[in-house]
Amino acid sequence: MNLTHDAEHFNKGQAPGMKTRVFLNRITATIAIGTALLLMCQTASAEDEISDHERATVDTSYIDMRTGPGRGYPIFYAIEQDEIVELIKRRTDWVKVRTRRGKTGWAHVSQMEETFGADGKQLSFNHANKDEYLARRWEIGFNGGDLEGANALGATLGYRFTQNLTAELKLSQATGQFSDSKIGSIAVMHQPFPEWRVSPFFIMGTGIIDTSPDTTLVQTEDRSDTSLLVGAGAYIYMNRRFVLRLEYNNYQVLTSRDENEEVNEWKLGFNVFF
Repeated sequence: MNLTHDAEHFNKGQAPGMKTRVFLNRITATIAIGTALLLMCQTASAEDEISDHERATVDTSYIDMRTGPGRGYPIFYAIEQDEIVELIKRRTDWVKVRTRRGKTGWAHVSQMEETFGADGKQLSFNHANKDEYLARRWEIGFNGGDLEGANALGATLGYRFTQNLTAELKLSQATGQFSDSKIGSIAVMHQPFPEWRVSPFFIMGTGIIDTSPDTTLVQTEDRSDTSLLVGAGAYIYMNRRFVLRLEYNNYQVLTSRDENEEVNEWKLGFNVFF
């Protein structure tokens, strides 16, 4: 049972309009999954407790206090000059503070830098930006897309040993009408311009493709084949430690039969660096 056989059955007899709707539905589902993963990662990793609840004195005319960590939340209080506040925790570019009167809310770090601590020195905050993202070594990503007409979900784990070269472990699961496929690969990714906001990359690697036919439809044995991988894509830097990742992979499957097979994969997902 070859991998392209499933794609042929999947597309056979479908009108062009149906194929377009299937493709758009896959893209929509992928974006929804990626957005949910991004929000979960942000919630899990972007909040940092401030040790000992440091205190600071306001050194500007006022600091706006909002009900939540974002400009979309309303301002409900203005912290006046020379007022002392307690710093509770930080979430991305927002700091949760408490006043001496017991009011608790969120202030932007740009305003909180207009304060000084108990030692009389102006407070400063580490701004998470693209330079910080480039300095990180490890990355993990989740993605979804299309593998020869089958729905595919995958994950990557990478280690950046230079700003341009990353070693990656890639895992993918594809579910089709007539067979399922699992792909495991080890690859090297070259990113020639890591400082660009939209940064292209190229991939080379090798791995294993396992194909499991649906035994209720066909009587074919499971198969495991070695594969060679080449691919290309782009990172789209979003904010803090997150990037959108668009990727195309071409697998040359080295079978035991007279001729090899070619498998194409398209994916969209999010990567987080740590």
